[in-house]
Amino acid sequence: MDYASIMVHLDTSPRALDRLEIAARLAVARHARLIGLFAGFMPDAAWFYLMEGAATYIDEDRQRGSDAREEVRRRFEAATQDLGVETEWRAVEGDPLMMALREVREADLVVAGQYDPADPDSFVATQFLESIILDGGRPVLVIPFAGQFAVPGARAMVAWNGGREAARALHDAMPLIAGGQAKVLCAQGAGARPDASPPSHAVAALASHGVHADIEHCQEGSDIAIGETLLSRAADFGADLVVMGAYGRGRLRELVLGGVTATLLDTMTVPVLMSH
Repeated sequence: MDYASIMVHLDTSPRALDRLEIAARLAVARHARLIGLFAGFMPDAAWFYLMEGAATYIDEDRQRGSDAREEVRRRFEAATQDLGVETEWRAVEGDPLMMALREVREADLVVAGQYDPADPDSFVATQFLESIILDGGRPVLVIPFAGQFAVPGARAMVAWNGGREAARALHDAMPLIAGGQAKVLCAQGAGARPDASPPSHAVAALASHGVHADIEHCQEGSDIAIGETLLSRAADFGADLVVMGAYGRGRLRELVLGGVTATLLDTMTVPVLMSH
């Protein structure tokens, strides 16, 4: 099974074009439909009404937003016109998070970007990326805001604790990593559930897709320590992709992320495929 459709989140940040390039390469390699989804920051109009001349401010802000969106659309069309695959442009209207969630559930794979605290244009909404990962129901390939990356998947570091999320992430990543190499980092710990699948099951699943994988066991520790170990081992392995289940709980916009998930989202150094 391969990805038939790939959706890339676009905004006005400079890094949006970098993840578009990765998504385009993935789409071409798989003859997949490529969907560019624009969702950018939308200020609350209620704040404008606290200012004198509110109507003017609102009109000017809407025009700025429209101009920025159209520029991204032109760049999307220029970058994809000669790809030889079906492409589509979409732009959400209204609440960017709610509308983006509605759209991403169509895609086989979503490509999104890590939030860059130094770039205001990368902010879309509170916990935007976390919500897409935990509430979108689709695997999300997160591209770091720093660094340049080729198409990931030749060497994958697979985080494994034997649970549902880890298994889903592993199988969601198969189209990316099939035929490559992998290392399974087992971090079950002393409190592993009785139904946790052993890492040998992950290795067997990978082997059935032509992926040679070795197992490495991670010492017990805090979630932050495990997250840091995962990134350190990925660097030692020369991984171009980390595959892991995403953990969290709570209602929309009140999400509480698992420690390892939060650590990876904050400090990732290579693309990470997450599934929940």
